[in-house]
Amino acid sequence: MEFLIIILKKIELVDELIIKLQEIDVHHGTIIDAKSMTSALSTKWTDVPMFGLFRSANNHEYNEDCKMLMFVLDQERIEKVKETVEAVVGDMDQPKTAVMFTMPISFEKGFDKN
Repeated sequence: MEFLIIILKKIELVDELIIKLQEIDVHHGTIIDAKSMTSALSTKWTDVPMFGLFRSANNHEYNEDCKMLMFVLDQERIEKVKETVEAVVGDMDQPKTAVMFTMPISFEKGFDKN
């Protein structure tokens, strides 16, 4: 089992992505509203010269809302999800699209295997 995390920066695609994931039998997951860390730094530390400079240099470029989608899946489903996310989001090497990664799970209990 793997823990799959998708940080979706194109939040307007979240509904389409959920529908496409359901079509490949991925029905269980968690979605969290999130903000980029750059956004938090730019609003909290404006009085500190270094961060104020950082904020003005990146003015709204990375200060965005995002969605974090989390799943516990077997390897076969992860491959299908990766393909689906790329089909919906596009090239994730492009800025402001999405970030996706997995972490191994050494213990799990109570997860629906379907």
